[in-house]
Amino acid sequence: MLLNRTKGHPMKSLILSIGLFLATATTAQTWNFDASHSSVDFSARHLLVSNTRGNFDSMQITLSGDPKNLSSLEAKATIQVASINTRNSKRDEHLRAEDFFDAAKFPQIEFVSTKVVGKNGKGTMTGDLTMHGVKRTVSIPFTVSGPIEDPWKNTRLGLEGTLKIQRKDFGIGASIPDGVVGPEIVVDIVFEGIQQK
Repeated sequence: MLLNRTKGHPMKSLILSIGLFLATATTAQTWNFDASHSSVDFSARHLLVSNTRGNFDSMQITLSGDPKNLSSLEAKATIQVASINTRNSKRDEHLRAEDFFDAAKFPQIEFVSTKVVGKNGKGTMTGDLTMHGVKRTVSIPFTVSGPIEDPWKNTRLGLEGTLKIQRKDFGIGASIPDGVVGPEIVVDIVFEGIQQK
């Protein structure tokens, strides 16, 4: 009876400790970046008649959390601006120059998530995007595929999302008319990760 009247009941403390441990274990999953099956592609209108497409060849993305509990997900991405690739060397040099990304002064694009909401494999990831020295809050709708076990007994997870930004919000090509390069850039993100054992 004395134990029942005591605020620090040992059984209650044990149950609480186990619950906290299980909650932490559920969300403390780490997904190692599989660069060969991940990509960051973009497209922009050219002269109002077509889309010019490209991608970044060098990046690192980290993801942690439980895909069954989307609010537990945390992500960080770092992209090397100099790795921009539009399959045209002269255009790529121009995009790296001061007119656009100014890669020498701003060598990286960074994204750090601050909040994730969603359920049933569909969500929205909000975070801080820093590009060309400008930081802005953006939201990325995304879908989750998996997790599944591959033939080599690895657990894999996929996330795909699309981000739309106004390039001049980040000072990208600020002097370039919208009729030459469209104001909106569409970014398609594909992440595949392998669960760390």
